[in-house]
Amino acid sequence: MQDRERAWDPLVSRRSFLKLGLGMLGGGAAALAAGAFYSTSVEPDWIQVVRQNVVLPRLPGEWDGLTIGLLSDLHVGAVVSASHVAKAVALMNALTPDLVAVVGDFVTGAGGYAIACSRELGALEAPMGVFGVLGNHDVWTDPRLIADMLTRNGVQVLRDEVIYLERGESSLALVGVEDAGQSGAPGVSPEVLAVRWRGKLSAARGLLRSVDGSGATVLLVHNPDVNEFLEDEPLDLALCGHTHGGQIVLPGIGPPLLPSSFGKKYAGGLVQAPSSPVYVTRGIGMTRPAVRLNCRPEVTLLTLRAG
Repeated sequence: MQDRERAWDPLVSRRSFLKLGLGMLGGGAAALAAGAFYSTSVEPDWIQVVRQNVVLPRLPGEWDGLTIGLLSDLHVGAVVSASHVAKAVALMNALTPDLVAVVGDFVTGAGGYAIACSRELGALEAPMGVFGVLGNHDVWTDPRLIADMLTRNGVQVLRDEVIYLERGESSLALVGVEDAGQSGAPGVSPEVLAVRWRGKLSAARGLLRSVDGSGATVLLVHNPDVNEFLEDEPLDLALCGHTHGGQIVLPGIGPPLLPSSFGKKYAGGLVQAPSSPVYVTRGIGMTRPAVRLNCRPEVTLLTLRAG
């Protein structure tokens, strides 16, 4: 009886509860520490290879099966090292794409980071060439230096221009539009974004309408929001980055923050814009906060299929 009364002693019960609480707190702290380590040190380095077929009704038969490697948002700088780009390049080369498109944000913080970034990109192997466009971070820093370093290392930078690739009796037009340095966001209305992009949108429309029309047209542009303003343009596919997939994706919710004026539409993957399908890669780098959660960096291989 004495032992049973001691078991119910209030002081003993409080001590037991305190031990239990401290144990639970310790477990919670460990879980938080593990989660922080995973999102800052594991997932950001865990590059996912994504393969996607894209059916294009106007794609000439000669181009059926063309493979395009897609990279974006390298963000070499204080947060992302050039060695991370080297890892992505090795993964891309293993996929043996016909051509590679790198759609912007090569650096973050200073144009000088382009020296190391472009050196790693120089190892890309694609028989039809490696092509790039500048993103908002590139425009904010030193676009001339970045374009020059990329060119020296074998990346053909399209600064509001068109290039034609020939195969058989038809061509594939690559249209490259440089970023305007103005990004969408939940607080930036589409109307305001259109005004900020007015000059570049005019250039994009002019370039698209100048294409000779003998084959398909692929647009390379960093910011996917641009596609919402290209209604009724002769365009078959757009390749974009910029949104990083949100970097953080919450189960059942999705990315809580996305740099887009069109909600979560352009978070990532293949989506339909007014004039064409758009593929948005999550990119391989990141910006601050330097975390990725349920949103791995991405190396993409697109296979074009005639519809």
